[in-house]
Amino acid sequence: MHYQQQGMYGGHQNYPGAQPPTVKNPSVQQPKTPDMNDRDRLNDMLLTEKYLTDGLNVFVREASHQSLYRDVMQILNETHQAAREVFNLMFAKGWYTLEVEEPAHVAQQQQKFSGYQSQFPGGPTNF
Repeated sequence: MHYQQQGMYGGHQNYPGAQPPTVKNPSVQQPKTPDMNDRDRLNDMLLTEKYLTDGLNVFVREASHQSLYRDVMQILNETHQAAREVFNLMFAKGWYTLEVEEPAHVAQQQQKFSGYQSQFPGGPTNF
């Protein structure tokens, strides 16, 4: 796996307009034509899987019949797995790039949301 690193990992500057550091594999080149290529198809598949999981999540939360709930929950899990497999394939081919988050920002967000724990019914819990 190839990492494109910047910042504390290699020179990223914290100023407006600076490119965020990324994690990416070398990209498998696809011809630039108006025709759909493998990258386009996988991207379409991933978007479809995300759309399906969003809808199925709502369905499962609102299903009142236990047997129907179990069946749709199984379909939801399979759909999440399919989305993960498409993501893994796209990432392996270098067609999906992740941005590296600065540790200070992660700590800031963790602090922000840890304050919400006191608002949960039953009091704070450890997540």
